[in-house]
Amino acid sequence: MRKIWLLLIVIALMVVPLTACSRRPTPVTEIDMVLTDYVFEPKEMIIPPGQTITLNITNKGAVVHEFVIMKYGTTIGESFGDEDEENIYWEVEVEPGQTMTVTFTSPEQPGQYQFVCGIEGHYTAGMAGTLQVVTP
Repeated sequence: MRKIWLLLIVIALMVVPLTACSRRPTPVTEIDMVLTDYVFEPKEMIIPPGQTITLNITNKGAVVHEFVIMKYGTTIGESFGDEDEENIYWEVEVEPGQTMTVTFTSPEQPGQYQFVCGIEGHYTAGMAGTLQVVTP
């Protein structure tokens, strides 16, 4: 009887880690985001395609910041400039100390999208992140 219990425990210990590794991140439709000088929190977000996404954004920084999602397949070079404007999927500007709730429709195309702060110098200071559009 002891051998059977021991065998069951060993099997359970082997199966639990395997099931934990197979879990895919769950996309969300509401995100709380904090902007500071010069960081997005969170830096990575996972959302479903073609859904209304609600962003609760708070700018805790001392200066204005933007949240800019680039179109699929495009990224910023060394700095954000006028040449990047045509590659913007969606953007919002947030004044210092301001909290706002905004919505946008997520891209239909699953994949990785870059988001940045479009204010001059903020991207080069490290204010960027990744948006993953994932089918649930």
